[in-house]
Amino acid sequence: MPKYFYKILLDYTQPEIKAIAFLVPHKESNKPLYDFIVSIDDIEHKTGIDFFPELPDTIETKLESSTNYKNWSFR
Repeated sequence: MPKYFYKILLDYTQPEIKAIAFLVPHKESNKPLYDFIVSIDDIEHKTGIDFFPELPDTIETKLESSTNYKNWSFR
C-alpha cells in the first residue's frame, strides 16, 4: 500500500505558463488541498522521474522549483 500519492499539473497556456504539484499522504485528512503542495523538484527527487524534460530549461527550472499556488483556483 502506498504511503503517498502525487499529482502534477502543467498549464502550458500562454502568456502564463504554470505548474503545481501535490504530495498527499494515503490517510484520511480534513486539511485543505493547498497544505499538500510541494515543488515538482521534491516529487522528482522522491520518484527519480524527470517529468518535463522537453520544456526549455529556463521554464523547467522555474516551474519545478515553485510552490506558488496563488494563480490556481481551489473550489
